[in-house]
Amino acid sequence: MKNCIYLKQKINHNLECKKYKKLISIKECNNCKFKEYQKKRKKSSSIANLERKRKSVFTDDLDHCILCGSKKDNLHEIFFGKNRLNSIKYNLVIPLCFKCHQEMHINKEWQELWHIKGQLYWESFIGSRIEFINVFRENYLN
Repeated sequence: MKNCIYLKQKINHNLECKKYKKLISIKECNNCKFKEYQKKRKKSSSIANLERKRKSVFTDDLDHCILCGSKKDNLHEIFFGKNRLNSIKYNLVIPLCFKCHQEMHINKEWQELWHIKGQLYWESFIGSRIEFINVFRENYLN
C-alpha cells in the first residue's frame, strides 16, 4: 500500500495528516483530494548491475548464512549506509538469513567484528590503512 506524503504515524499508532495538522483515519486519507505519493527513484543500471554481481571475499557459498548455516535471505554489505557501494565494489559482502540480518543491524558488537574483519582483509590483500581510511572514511583497528 502506498502512503500519502502527508501521512505520518504517531508513536501511539494514530495517524496524523501533516497538511491538515490533525489526527485522521486511513479512510479520510484515502478520500482526500490533496493526497500525493512520493515518486519512487529508479536505481541506475550501473548500481543494479553491481548488486546483481555481488561476491564475497569471506565465503564462496553465497546460498547459506555465514553465521548459522541456514538458507540465505540477504547479501549484507559489511560497511552499509554511505559505504554500501564500496563494500559491493571490494566484495566485502556476506550472506545472511533473515534472522541473522536483523540481528546484524541491531548488534553493534557483530557490526564492529565484521568491520574489523573487513579492514584486516583490505590491509592484507587490497591496500594500505591510509587507502582504507580514504575509501571508507574510518579506521576500525584502533
